[in-house]
Amino acid sequence: MARPPPDPVFTLRGSAAPVNTLHFHCSRAGPPTLYSGSGKGSVHVWNLNTRRAETVLDGHNGASVIWIRTVRATDTFLSQGRDMRVCVWDLAEGRAAVTHSLHTGSVGFCQCSLLESTRTLLALPTQHTEEIKVVELETQTPVCSLIPDSTRGMLMCMKMWQVRSPEHHLNIT
Repeated sequence: MARPPPDPVFTLRGSAAPVNTLHFHCSRAGPPTLYSGSGKGSVHVWNLNTRRAETVLDGHNGASVIWIRTVRATDTFLSQGRDMRVCVWDLAEGRAAVTHSLHTGSVGFCQCSLLESTRTLLALPTQHTEEIKVVELETQTPVCSLIPDSTRGMLMCMKMWQVRSPEHHLNIT
């Protein structure tokens, strides 16, 4: 007979909407943090020591948040919403400000992908359902657009990674 599922250690309440995406972040400077993106466009920043929301970020005008990430060991935070934007947040010193945003043009469910190497690259879905745009995050400079030779339908998922080789190829699938 199968064992019953374990009881939760604790339950985080407060978003008042379905949670679509989660991201854990641990740094030496602060407490372990859990970010949760909701169907109503907000991101809750949870302190896992106190089990309370420290901040609620609202930058997507009620549009569902589908992807969230922290950038390296910085105070930069990214959130992608179905409002066709990726918001870049500055969370330093308790701030909760959108410093700028990148227009994706996509209302689909394909999440962005972040590659942190010598440069921080962000792959975004675009308004063209098969196209991927790659930008350098710090400067918002387009690096390339990837367009397939034949139409295979809507882009549903992507992941960037860097192969460790003398050529340092960039691969996207």
